[in-house]
Amino acid sequence: MGEILLGQYKGELPIVIIRPTMVTSTFQDPFPGWIEGTRTIDALIVAYDEQALPCFLGDRNDIIDLIPADMVINAALVAMAVHWNGKLQVIYHVSSPCQNPLSVNDFVDSCFDYFSISPRILNGRVLQTRRPYLFKRYAFFRVCLMIIFSLPLMILEGFNLLLCGCFSRYCNDLNRRYNFFTLLVKLYAPYPFSKGRFDDSNLTWLRMETKICNVDGGNLNFDPKQISWHSYLISVHVPAVLKYAHMKKGTTLRRTSYSYSQ
Repeated sequence: MGEILLGQYKGELPIVIIRPTMVTSTFQDPFPGWIEGTRTIDALIVAYDEQALPCFLGDRNDIIDLIPADMVINAALVAMAVHWNGKLQVIYHVSSPCQNPLSVNDFVDSCFDYFSISPRILNGRVLQTRRPYLFKRYAFFRVCLMIIFSLPLMILEGFNLLLCGCFSRYCNDLNRRYNFFTLLVKLYAPYPFSKGRFDDSNLTWLRMETKICNVDGGNLNFDPKQISWHSYLISVHVPAVLKYAHMKKGTTLRRTSYSYSQ
């Protein structure tokens, strides 16, 4: 609706509309991994880190549409430089699937690799990392949810009632994990099976126009083809998300770090 209003009232002004997809931490500028706030896919990374994501909805062959924040900003800056004296309304989808797709399977594998080489430490004990199981059908997912959370919680609450609250702490902890998990499902359930792709042909044209017209975009990188998703996720984005999440909670992030070679 905002874009429609801009088109109606822009007059002679040029309009450039930037539509980013799921924005992640920076790829290069001002430094790799700059982030303010955990959003979109980051909540799943935090849940994975806390081993609160035993299963989820999705198809491993589906594509996740991520784009680093600095590429969004760079695309906007270059677009302004190219269109500042025009009269058209131009729309740019700043996304990655058409140029450099990231599958759900690659995302899960990258997270698993990170947590395997840098596992959490709790009370001096290294916590084991488990892969979440992905369900393609919602009915099967609901059954798994009942077995993992609902039934144990009902049994524990029954024992807690009989034993005068001896298991209250465990009940509260399991209930908290269950509520957090159901919140994630409500937020993300509509998206795992989406087959839509944003057409980034305008952005491809912008990169070519930058080279042809010699617009100073040499240091303003917004080409998703340059991203090695596995390396970016385990070396940049996942540690940045966890660092910010633990800083927000006021906790210290303790990990056992091992050397990694791609």
